Amino acid sequence: MAAFDLCITGGTLVTSAGLVPRTLAIRGGRIAALLDPAIPVDADDRLDVTGKLVMPGLVDAHVHFREPGLTHKEGFETGSRAAVAGGVTTVMVMPTDNPLTLTPADFEQKVALASGKSYADFAIQAALAADLSHIAGLARLGAVSFELFLGEVGAPLLVQDSGHLRRALRLVAEAGSVAGVYGQDDGVIATATAALDEVARRQYLSFFRSRPALSEALGVARACIVAREAGARVHIRQTSARVTAEILADMRARYAGISAEVTPHTLLLTEDEIERQGPWAKVSPPLRTTDDLAAMWAALRAGTVDIVATDHAPHLPAEKEKGVDDIWAAPGGFPGVQTMLPLMLEAAAAGRIGGADIVRLCSTRPAQLFGLYPRKGSLDVGSDADLVLVDAGRSETIRNDDQYSKARITPFAGRVVRGWPVTTVLRGRVVMCDGKVEGAPRGEFLRPS
Repeated sequence: MAAFDLCITGGTLVTSAGLVPRTLAIRGGRIAALLDPAIPVDADDRLDVTGKLVMPGLVDAHVHFREPGLTHKEGFETGSRAAVAGGVTTVMVMPTDNPLTLTPADFEQKVALASGKSYADFAIQAALAADLSHIAGLARLGAVSFELFLGEVGAPLLVQDSGHLRRALRLVAEAGSVAGVYGQDDGVIATATAALDEVARRQYLSFFRSRPALSEALGVARACIVAREAGARVHIRQTSARVTAEILADMRARYAGISAEVTPHTLLLTEDEIERQGPWAKVSPPLRTTDDLAAMWAALRAGTVDIVATDHAPHLPAEKEKGVDDIWAAPGGFPGVQTMLPLMLEAAAAGRIGGADIVRLCSTRPAQLFGLYPRKGSLDVGSDADLVLVDAGRSETIRNDDQYSKARITPFAGRVVRGWPVTTVLRGRVVMCDGKVEGAPRGEFLRPS
């Protein structure tokens, strides 16, 4: 019997410390040894990845897989196929389905639905609404976070009362968990929308103008202030504006219990894309200005924003097409889990970040923030053997036809990127090779530690 199940030779490991040539040996689905390349290894199988980079599989802390209830848009099978095709081996699934993930019964149903369908390992996020009685029970079942929406949603998710927000955050803190917060201010949105005349409302940019940065900034400030008073950990979702980054920098200097995310589309697309693509680029918060984009990159480098997460939010092409003549008729959101790594690799090739930054932002830090580290987000001995092998010299064009999501159409279609995920390994087994997802789904439910 061989000492190891699989050894991966010839590659260069990308860690938070930099690039390290190593042979990676796997046993029982976990990393069992990191060896000098000159040392011979006894293994049942070998994978020669000479010339490739070896990264920990990405951890996407924000996906909407639409199951249960909205599976015409997406499901665990198609969404997770898209994930592993893009080098994402762990997903955290948002609670905004039908039914919402509000109760222990909802939670258990969702875990059961994902089991046997998901190609990636998965954690489940719960929603917070008017009834706060289920928080402790959901935490015991393994909820990885509790999601709060301060605007742009209806009942029962909308939380506008700050007293209720404080009670909710205190209960999440008592449960030892973290609250994900989407910060907006519906009053600002209503006023900005009412100010649009009939001509302005017909323009694609009308949706952008209806959601000014002030709305996000007020929502984020409120969440951070209440979290500090409640002694709770909050993770700010989908930051997009310079003023938000400024508020976060100020609040994080005063209170350590705040983290934040930014999406690839916020880092790479601006309001100009709304005019060019119309409903295909409609998303909330909207794509913003070049100044906001630059500020978000600066916040990411400074550590004001901790992670990159996709907000993978698929809708069918027919649903998005309704916005061609009326932007208000199209739903907001688009697929993102399959394109995150290629886009971040292109950012590295352009000198905006380094390979070690990709690992930190898209793998290690998300796993740490949500209690999945070091099982996930690490190439250390004992961690799950979740890997993505990257050809850093390979240029590819992002194509709609290659997307596994039911949404099919990405606003990044036609973009040429340098650096491409060629193989994805989940717990020691190859699940994607050169764009083709292989085998049966074997994703496991993850509980935070």
